[in-house]
Amino acid sequence: MTDATQPGSGAVGPWGMRSTAAAVAAAEQAARASVPPIASALGASPPAGGNVRVGFTGAGGQLLGLLVKGMLLQIVTLGIYRFWFITDMRRFYWSHTRVGPEEVAYTGRGIELFKGFLVALAIIVPIQAAGFFVVLGLPSAEIIVSSSVTIIFLFLSQYAAYAGRRYRLTRTSFRGLRLRMVGSAWTYAAKAFGLWILVILSLGLAYPWVAAVLERIKMRDTWYGDAQGAFVGTAGTLFRRGILIWALGFGLPLLMIGSTIATIPYEVWREFGTTVAAGNIEPAGRLAVAIYMLMGAVFTALLIPILLFPAFQAVVFRWRMEGIRLGGAALASDFRIGAAYRVYVLGALGLIGIGLVISLIVGLLFGGLIAAMFYGGANDFASPASGVVGLVTIALAYLFVFGGFWVAKQILITLRLYRAQARSVSVLNLAALDNVRANNVDASAMGDSLGDAVDVLGF
Repeated sequence: MTDATQPGSGAVGPWGMRSTAAAVAAAEQAARASVPPIASALGASPPAGGNVRVGFTGAGGQLLGLLVKGMLLQIVTLGIYRFWFITDMRRFYWSHTRVGPEEVAYTGRGIELFKGFLVALAIIVPIQAAGFFVVLGLPSAEIIVSSSVTIIFLFLSQYAAYAGRRYRLTRTSFRGLRLRMVGSAWTYAAKAFGLWILVILSLGLAYPWVAAVLERIKMRDTWYGDAQGAFVGTAGTLFRRGILIWALGFGLPLLMIGSTIATIPYEVWREFGTTVAAGNIEPAGRLAVAIYMLMGAVFTALLIPILLFPAFQAVVFRWRMEGIRLGGAALASDFRIGAAYRVYVLGALGLIGIGLVISLIVGLLFGGLIAAMFYGGANDFASPASGVVGLVTIALAYLFVFGGFWVAKQILITLRLYRAQARSVSVLNLAALDNVRANNVDASAMGDSLGDAVDVLGF
């Protein structure tokens, strides 16, 4: 098996290098009609022949060098190096992932992401500018314009989620063959946008059904050579596994806030309105007690979902892995909620310790600088040179503190979580992919970079 079809064969369209999905859609449509659906052929329990474990060999020391290099070069290049840094990070994670003894490779390049980012900015900036000038001419329409722009960017973020996945798959190689996606990112974005509205309106209860639909779309459009993907996970399974997490993370906070509001007498709320109208921002007596009670309920309501996030992440990851099919192969996972909490708790403790060390170092540096300026003479504090030195020191301290925490978080939490998840996965019936033939389709990096551009603009 070889990667016979080289990238670059697609036509050039308004979005950059376009996927040649349209050129192969008819042939693959015929193939789908003549072959039984993968989900029904395999069923919920795929065959167990040729089962192998997935492993991960990446070490924290190796990642540390990449992180420090990437952070420093992004500072020097004013952020431009981030596209090469993203590529280096993906290459690190992909290359250290093993399916049995076999490696996974990432062949993407930083220049592809950079070019895609420029194309994405050419789409996003005019939208942002149009909204700005409309508000400038019609200040009364600010809410409508801001809401419209936000909705547009949220829609584009769904397009970016699909198109970015397509790009990453076409740059992922296993056994010399690349993966690909052949569907429409615009169709996916329209469906996903509407389905996420349903999730919001249902207060999150519709999430299992929405997640199942979107996973089926993505996996149905995923191919490894001439082997088509499928997703057989059911919404009911995810609902049963996650309903307790939803009840504790969403239902309980709502109940807490509602009961707190209900226990506060009407007279207290009327007193609150009178106090605000009078311009008094220092309530006292029972009004102060009521406000503190409400603030405590809101704080607890926000804290509970954060504490339950590792459990939610573990449940969704295991459900997603168990539902993936590719040709005659399938995935399975034994990733547990306890494993997720182990990563987060140990990582949080490590971050606290690193935070204390960083605070001590920054304190010593500032103390030494102030002492040097003081003993140099009182006039040094008012000199332009002292001002420049002070600003530079503050900037360096800012970069050191936040950069240090970011690097530590990547090693203590992100890396360990990826390792734990990867090592929990098994590939069932891997032998079914032995005779897969190459059938590669290229994809533009614009979709991947569009999500990055949306994040940069704060949406």
